[in-house]
Amino acid sequence: SASASASASASASASSAAVAARAAGPAPPPKRPRPVASGGPRDPWDGLDVVKLRKDGLATWNAKSPTDLAMTGVAQKHRQADVRESRAFLKQLVAKRCGDGGKAWPRIVLDCGAGIGRLTSGLLLRLKGVEHVDLLEPAATLRKRAREALADEPRVRRFFASTLEAFAPQAYDLIWVNWVLMYIPNSEIVSFLRRCLLRLPIGGAIAVKENVEDRSYEEDLDDEDLCVARTVKHFEALFSEAGFKVLFKRKQQEWPTDKGRFPLMMWALVADT
Repeated sequence: SASASASASASASASSAAVAARAAGPAPPPKRPRPVASGGPRDPWDGLDVVKLRKDGLATWNAKSPTDLAMTGVAQKHRQADVRESRAFLKQLVAKRCGDGGKAWPRIVLDCGAGIGRLTSGLLLRLKGVEHVDLLEPAATLRKRAREALADEPRVRRFFASTLEAFAPQAYDLIWVNWVLMYIPNSEIVSFLRRCLLRLPIGGAIAVKENVEDRSYEEDLDDEDLCVARTVKHFEALFSEAGFKVLFKRKQQEWPTDKGRFPLMMWALVADT
């Protein structure tokens, strides 16, 4: 689990070239493109062919080797730290949702951008009281590997092939969204979160973990990785627009930020009522 403004046709051509280059094997760690000063939060997809970029992005993920290394681009010790700190984050969220002596929470969980099931097995299924986990993963290659890896786990219920922006979630106690929002436009993030809010049960929450831009400006869409790193302020403006408030947030402490990698931030979101 991550230049001056270009025209839509130029970006689409660059995207196709990136897909062809990556088809031979796992992608290298993401690199930061050249910075472009920004006057504030704006949608990096504005003026681009979103449908074409989405198609190219899906082809990129289907071409990846279905391994933990290919999913994250980092060494095992960093992958372990990623899971370890996500567990600590969810432990804190569970404590806030349950309270002292409360009943088990969450029971029904959705893993968005589940990939090969790395965090379904290593994180979500390990939460006390979980009865069912559904996986949302549009890349057929990755979804197939997840089915194989989780075949003997009776609590894994359904595998959805939809993209996040086309998915209408049912009632989940917890929705885990990890390294997904970086690939979709602002408006689709807000629309997805609003659909979640409509079905979110009392006490429900959304956990988001994403790359963040730690400088004072944001960059245009990365033509190689077809994604963008937003600032914390930008993300939180989108969460608020969708009707959520930040219950708490936590920065990933052990994570490499060399070679162009961005820091990671985790948010616990609840309905802003």
